[in-house]
Amino acid sequence: MNTAELRLTYERDEDGTGKIIAVARAGAFAGRGEAWFGNDLDAFLKELRSFPLSSEKPPMIEGGYYDGKGSLAECHVRIIVKPHDMKGTLLVHADLATLVQHTPDFDVQNCASIRFLTEYAELDRFAAEFGEMLKGRREVATLMGATS
Repeated sequence: MNTAELRLTYERDEDGTGKIIAVARAGAFAGRGEAWFGNDLDAFLKELRSFPLSSEKPPMIEGGYYDGKGSLAECHVRIIVKPHDMKGTLLVHADLATLVQHTPDFDVQNCASIRFLTEYAELDRFAAEFGEMLKGRREVATLMGATS
């Protein structure tokens, strides 16, 4: 069994928004992404604390570059936590990508999709760390798990 983790840091801005920097690894695979978020982080935290998690509408945040119509045109950070099996195991899914802004460099964008398993007790600990991080009382929130 390989260890895995999702590590988030938060850089708060004066306007009430902030940048999430996400680093995920599962075994030998790893990725990094960053995106700006607003009040959606509070809703994500509330959903992380719900029990049981919803399969239909699991806790999720996603950020990156938006088009002029409010749709996500380029995703740099997407994190989803959802039920995995009947034993209460959870699946953590992190899609992470580098920033490139629709330029000729778009072809060199790096993307990673990292998935690993965790449990409710670990998610509860992570949610507490995440809440403290959003308040500026903690620098990092880490969700631990395993690849199998």
